[in-house]
Parts: sequence; C-alpha cells; structure tokens
Amino acid sequence: LSTAQRSDALFGQDTDVDSYYGYSGHIAWMDFKYLGEKDIIGVVHGQSYPVKWNEKVDWAFDEGWEKRHVYVIEGISKLPQYAYSKRVLLIDKETWVIPYSDIYDRSGELWKIWINDMAFKKKAFEGANVIEYEDEMGFVPAIVMVDMQLEHATKASLPSQRFPGEQGWYFNQGEKAGITDDWFTVAALVNAGH
Repeated sequence: LSTAQRSDALFGQDTDVDSYYGYSGHIAWMDFKYLGEKDIIGVVHGQSYPVKWNEKVDWAFDEGWEKRHVYVIEGISKLPQYAYSKRVLLIDKETWVIPYSDIYDRSGELWKIWINDMAFKKKAFEGANVIEYEDEMGFVPAIVMVDMQLEHATKASLPSQRFPGEQGWYFNQGEKAGITDDWFTVAALVNAGH
C-alpha cells in the first residue's frame, strides 16, 4: 500500500492500517518528540476473552480499567498525502504497549482516538488450543476507533463473537505454526517467491 492508502479508512470503517495497536506505520514517516509522562486509565489486564462490551456504552470494553503511567510521544507526519497531521501515542511504561493513540486531522484538530483492550497471559483463554506460551504474552481481545468529529465508533472483537470457535490472533508461534529454522534461509525466501 502507498503511504496515503495506509491512512485511508478500511472497508468503510473508522479504522486504518497504520492505527492498529496504536501505531503500525513506519517510524521514519513521522518526526517523533517526547512530550513527557502522565497518568491515564486503560485496560492492560483485561479478564474477558472474548471481550464483553458495556451495555450502556456499547463501544466501550466492560473491563477492569486501571490507572496506568504512560510516556506521551508526539509523531508529526512527514508525508504531505497522509490523512493525519499527527498522532499522540500514549505508551505504557510497564508493558510498552499503546493503550491510546490520539489522531489529528490536517488542520490539527482531534479527529480519532484508538483504544486497545489488552491482556497479558500465557494462554488467550481457558480452552484455547492454539498455543500456550512459556511466558505471558500480550493479547488484544478488542480494539475501538472513535471518530470524534463524526461522533461515531468502530469496534472489533478479536476473536469475533460471530464466528464460534475462532481463537483470536496469535504471534510468535514458531514450530506450532509450521515455522522451523529452515524457513529463515535464502533458499526458502527464493522458493517462496516462485
């Protein structure tokens, strides 16, 4: 995708490729500046997997929100065709994840807020059979993008509750995913290109 397309809305939603997990773009596309530290509330020790949504505020996680100490990092886009002028990333000091990301339009007005529902555990949930990690890993049971200007939100459950049996998103599976040391050779790269 071009850098302009990476900030375009996906499938008519409020989300875009670069916003996943708080920021998934290339670090060279922004001029970053440390703004300081502050306390926020966020979900870093979520208990519900799959997510439980709040009945009264249907876009919010019904979880144990907690006080978190974060670094505040501003990223100003270097790309003129990029949809956002800047992002303010709130990076958790303990876990190094991004509970929130404030996203600004080209005129510098707050446009969107990305919110992550996080949980750190060895297994996504009891009964999950994909993998059990040796150490606690970060799981993201849900994400939310709130469009502050249109007063609209897009939410996603990971795993989706519409697909029974779906086990969520996993990383670092190694051999369980069929990846062995041979996968990281030049020969494997050449073979994959054919």
